[in-house]
Amino acid sequence: MDGKTRTTDAKPQAKTARRAAPKGVSRLTTYATGKEILILGPSSAGKTKFAQYLRLGMLDQEGSREMTYQIKKSPSFVIRLGQDGGLRLKVRRAVDTPGQVGPVQHATLVGRRRPHAVIVMLDSTRAVSASVRWLRLFCDRLDTVLRKGSYVHRKLSGVLVLLNKRDKISDDKSDELRVSTQGVLNRYLSVVLGADRASSVPILECISVRTPQGTALIDEVIGQLTERLGR
Repeated sequence: MDGKTRTTDAKPQAKTARRAAPKGVSRLTTYATGKEILILGPSSAGKTKFAQYLRLGMLDQEGSREMTYQIKKSPSFVIRLGQDGGLRLKVRRAVDTPGQVGPVQHATLVGRRRPHAVIVMLDSTRAVSASVRWLRLFCDRLDTVLRKGSYVHRKLSGVLVLLNKRDKISDDKSDELRVSTQGVLNRYLSVVLGADRASSVPILECISVRTPQGTALIDEVIGQLTERLGR
């Protein structure tokens, strides 16, 4: 099975996300009141491509790759969701991070940057055990970070886990990775976040490159992020 039989043939969403770069006073207002989104995950998980789509709505062709060696912060931008743009997410900056530094360092970065939202991207094509190990180390450290930093904890409005490269794996592997991911979240974050919140962390499939399957999966991610943080 090639992994294209269940989720990648989803119909496009009725909701349409539109991006804009604010100017003048609006730019200052967006920076002052906007949300910081921190994008984390192992090397080659697709963080940079996701950050590009989040801000610009553009996807690169499959096969193109740009290594990230240092933290990259986007300028401010606004996402409007829906036909009339009624739901708006003001983004102060989206922060793309290098995966080479490891999961413990990524969790520590949450404490340093104090974001409003954390997006954890996993590479679905890796062995499930490797993804689970990365996530376990990240969540174990994140538990400590949130316990020690009450302000960090209060400010963090959302955590999303993205299972990227969905088009490259079978349905069975996708299910196994999803179940294993939920198990890690429940085990390591139920105390600091609360059992209900840990079990309700969105675990979303994603494709962050241009493919014949279209953009339905990544658009669903943008939609959920906007609905959680926007107004």
